Amino acid sequence: VSEPTLVGTAPANNSETNAPTSPAEKTFKLGEVVALDGVTVSLISVDKSKGSQFNKPADGNEFVLCEFEISNNSKEELSVSSMLSFEAYCDDYACEYSISALMEKGSKDQLDGSVAPGKKMKGVIGYEVSKDWNTIEIQYTPDIWSGSKIVFIATNE
Repeated sequence: VSEPTLVGTAPANNSETNAPTSPAEKTFKLGEVVALDGVTVSLISVDKSKGSQFNKPADGNEFVLCEFEISNNSKEELSVSSMLSFEAYCDDYACEYSISALMEKGSKDQLDGSVAPGKKMKGVIGYEVSKDWNTIEIQYTPDIWSGSKIVFIATNE
């Protein structure tokens, strides 16, 4: 089973160093670029939303929109499914993909589709969580058959 490896940080996050992660470190932060099995992925933004006029989260909740950039450096086409490739946990409780949250993505793309070898995809996954959340953990599995996953942790600021 392959292990995810930190390969750098996204350009927008200049405060972090580009030092590789030690093998013991299994989670990654906003802005870090991680390689696994010919795929690089970065959690590039985490935005909160109170919804819009006709689309609001339940009382005490908010929408969280997580934007990822995925590069396919392999020789095979890569399928990305926001429902099958990603699992999320908010403060250690499983949280489901939210279509309502996704409606607040604005002009950003949904994170679903195919990425040809040598190409990239950028898109958003939405969740509905409690307003007082502390951490959201998102696990991305590039190849569901290998079982290897990349785990990103974002904190509520």
